[in-house]
Amino acid sequence: MKSIDASNSLNSGGIIENVISMANYCYACNRCVNVCPLSHLDIFFPRLLIGDLIFSSLGEVLNNHNIWNCLTCGQCTIYCPMTQENNGVRIPELILELRKISSKNNSELDKVARCETHNEIFPLISKMMANDAINPNKLEFLEEKGLKIAESGEIAYFIGCLPLMGEIFYNLGLNYTNIPITIIDLLNEANIVPVVLNEKCCGHDILWGEGNIETFKKFAEYNTQLYKNAGVKTVIVGCAEGYRTWKYDYPKIVDGFDFKVFHFSEFFLKEKILDHVKFPYNSKIKVTYHDSCRIGRLGGKLYNSPRELIKQIPGVELIEMENIKDDASCCGVSTFTNCNEFTHFLRQNRINEAANTGADYLIVTCPKCLTHFNCYISESSLNKENNELRNKIKVVDLASFIGKLLMLF
Repeated sequence: MKSIDASNSLNSGGIIENVISMANYCYACNRCVNVCPLSHLDIFFPRLLIGDLIFSSLGEVLNNHNIWNCLTCGQCTIYCPMTQENNGVRIPELILELRKISSKNNSELDKVARCETHNEIFPLISKMMANDAINPNKLEFLEEKGLKIAESGEIAYFIGCLPLMGEIFYNLGLNYTNIPITIIDLLNEANIVPVVLNEKCCGHDILWGEGNIETFKKFAEYNTQLYKNAGVKTVIVGCAEGYRTWKYDYPKIVDGFDFKVFHFSEFFLKEKILDHVKFPYNSKIKVTYHDSCRIGRLGGKLYNSPRELIKQIPGVELIEMENIKDDASCCGVSTFTNCNEFTHFLRQNRINEAANTGADYLIVTCPKCLTHFNCYISESSLNKENNELRNKIKVVDLASFIGKLLMLF
């Protein structure tokens, strides 16, 4: 087989060797194409990319394929017979490595810019926050809530970018800060006073969306050192992408990473947090649950904890969609990129699938799923049939859903 021409790479060495190693596992069975949502839309074909990686130079590969179109949703990894936990093709990781290589290539950066959504405000915010001199206060919303938080201790809750998202997506009517308010309040009810600090962005989007490893490393080192200085040993995360980042990406880049990382649903089950509260009434509510990519296929397959937490809520019935867990459909946006007419169809299909269960609520655990599903439902251009979705089903975050039932806001 002809290997990739590393001379075309801006950063060869270990990264390019890793790409070659992964690509050479493929034997062109085409299963990845059969399940890739973008292949069905005729805009990205993982097997063709891998074939070119084996037989063409890197420059040719980048010219022939837009690596920034890939959703890195991980659906391909489920059905690829040559993908295992730590070796094999592993297409999302292969894409990430290619993005790292291409992150300073001007022609590739032009492609990134065309994929960016929301006027590129999120990568701009990330790059501003990477500057040590810029440290926006994300905790103002907690000042009058009467919640107990600490500056040091063994258990921390990572808020992430939720307060900033509330400012940016004000037109959707979503209160993103209800998520941390609920999590902190319920921890307090169990006599847990979490460390809550004014951390930086976790860096998920700057890594997966732009391949900017230098900026990502700044975030990883800053956040982990902030917690180490505070004596933190356990980190609770309420966001699917933040969970993936702390659990799997930070340990790869931060020396001596020794934190225990839990999604809040895991921690709530482990510590029996809901045993400390009493729901005011038994609502007869039907819900369905969406497995976000970063907490599912790319998050250690954390499928059961959110479902078990939902089942602990009195009067709430969980009705499963047709495609769940390993087969759950992607919302189409993982790094605030590629929110376009193509991924619009992915959201349309998923929302309709949820509505067809007869559920009152579609529950999610990822801010991007929350944002873009609600954005789809709110589109003024929807026809009359789709307009009925607004009255048929509501999209809510799991923590906010619990907080609403407990009348915390």
